[in-house]
Amino acid sequence: MSIQPSVPENAGSQIVKRARRAEPITKRTATNGSVTYEFRADVGTKPDGTRDRRRFTYRTLAEAKREYRRITTEVAAGQYAKKSTITVAEACDEWLAGRRGIRSVTLQGYTHDLAAVRRFLGGKKLQQLTKADGDALVDWMLTQGRSSRKRSRPGSLAGRVAEQIARHPEGLSAASLAAAYPGEDVHTCLAGLLRASRITRLRRGVYATKAARPEGSSVRGVKPVTVRSTLTTFGMVVQSFVDQGALPRNVIALVERPADELIVDQPQTSKSWTPAEVQKFRTSVRNDRLFACWLLSCYGLRRSEVLGIRWSAIEGDTLSIRRSRVAVGKEAIEGLPKSRRSVRELPLPAELASALEYLKKCQQDEAKAFGVPWSDDRLVAVREDGSPVRHEWYSGEFQRLRERAGLRRIHLKGLRNTSVSLMLAAGLPVHVVAAWHGHDPAVSLSIYSNAQRDDLRAAGAALFG
Repeated sequence: MSIQPSVPENAGSQIVKRARRAEPITKRTATNGSVTYEFRADVGTKPDGTRDRRRFTYRTLAEAKREYRRITTEVAAGQYAKKSTITVAEACDEWLAGRRGIRSVTLQGYTHDLAAVRRFLGGKKLQQLTKADGDALVDWMLTQGRSSRKRSRPGSLAGRVAEQIARHPEGLSAASLAAAYPGEDVHTCLAGLLRASRITRLRRGVYATKAARPEGSSVRGVKPVTVRSTLTTFGMVVQSFVDQGALPRNVIALVERPADELIVDQPQTSKSWTPAEVQKFRTSVRNDRLFACWLLSCYGLRRSEVLGIRWSAIEGDTLSIRRSRVAVGKEAIEGLPKSRRSVRELPLPAELASALEYLKKCQQDEAKAFGVPWSDDRLVAVREDGSPVRHEWYSGEFQRLRERAGLRRIHLKGLRNTSVSLMLAAGLPVHVVAAWHGHDPAVSLSIYSNAQRDDLRAAGAALFG
């Protein structure tokens, strides 16, 4: 006869109330008597494929338990970020170094966007970055971001030119400066000093030292559009480390972008011109040596495309856009156009083909006068001696010609906006307008188009017949 083991009446309740397995935390006592608590956990895999098992040590048991639960939960969810000492500045450097397949001017733009981040948050650990840090960056840029910690280096060209101009309160010509510093790029230096508000242009080609700012006004902020550009690029940097598993989330994406301040009582820089205004500009520059280049801009070509066209790209009445010339720092670099859509062939209108033919004949005569060999591989936008037109000069010359014609201020890019807007207003299909300008149809509508007053008047009149 078998004997059945007796089972306590409360056995079921004992099974239900069985204590949960404790966390694998070990207590350690050092020789000096200090007590710590540690545990080991798998946090992923190593590059060689083996498991990455790490040790974690804490001062109290409660902290060790809390961190064990957090770490194992994040590992299971794929959200655990391994500890790293990389700083924000080092993260920016690593991200920029990994940017391949982009134009040098784009890389320069990213570098410029991240300059404020380096100054304000460069030394902070990337994993310690919070949304509050992003908000503080925005506040600092809007109030103090334009302040510079450096002046011209001792003995630099900018310092010497600024000092030379300061000796002539009545103004000093660019030609005199170029003669004083032969072989050096004085014109680019002057453009930089103008942007830094260290000098002012009294009249064409004559510069003087700018009056000192009032007390307490040396620290200024940047415009909201600059802050938005910085946040966009910085967000791309942080997101890259999120994708690599170094960060749990992108806190910069949570930072609110500042909006442009609307000042109704002050005149704003216009986005584009009306048909009458662009026609007035075309008429006013008809006798200018580079009339053909100004026409190309009026027809919507980018500055980099106008300054990168060579005569070999023009066959009859067809212009092939295959190259562009961009300014990167103090250098001009020639390469591929901005995008795949930018590569295109444009049938030239009669007036544009005629203006280009006239400019070509003038340059051939100038080449003979200067004793320079002529070649169809020469750039279209050059000076009398055959040297390429500088990007900042082209934009500055447009403003001087615009002001002389008494027209509203727009940026040079506004001519491209004007071209898109007028083509759309003329009823051309948006895909045709986009193909002419070398960008996506959505870009034509969302960025470059601008409703003119006559368009709005027509829309209101058509509403009820």
